Amino acid sequence: MKNRMEIRTDRLLITEFDESMVESVHLNSLDEETRRFVPDEVFETREDAREVVEFLISAYEGTSGPFVYPVLLHEGENIGYVQAVPIKDGYEVGYHMAQAFRGNGYTTEALKAFLPAIMDQLKIEHIYGICHGENIPSQRVLEKTGFTLECREMASYQGKTQEILKYKYSL
Repeated sequence: MKNRMEIRTDRLLITEFDESMVESVHLNSLDEETRRFVPDEVFETREDAREVVEFLISAYEGTSGPFVYPVLLHEGENIGYVQAVPIKDGYEVGYHMAQAFRGNGYTTEALKAFLPAIMDQLKIEHIYGICHGENIPSQRVLEKTGFTLECREMASYQGKTQEILKYKYSL
């Protein structure tokens, strides 16, 4: 599926991972909200982060994903990522912004640019957003980006039964 990902917005660049980003991936993953809402995306060591970055780079060559792309400021600083990962009924979008960069609209800006590009690349007409019921900032990002709430239910999320919200975005 190799199509080079490079999207520019007013403030951001969405591109592909390279090995120079290992340190920022490690450090960006260590905040409390990541530990609470997506603990499987916490990389305790640089070696853990290096292994994940190498895997994500290799996934760009395939067709099954996950398709994860760093979000950089125009100056080159890695501040987070956006992703599309296969799930049972299609694809799920995901995103993470380093704690120091939250609350500035970066996640919404990145997602608005990423969605049409990745949906075209994957040849899909809709994509899901799934978040923990207590993750209000993530819910707001999905709503501001044009997702509509499909359901609120108790389900397995990050290995535990808890309330989740499932949103859907269509082109």
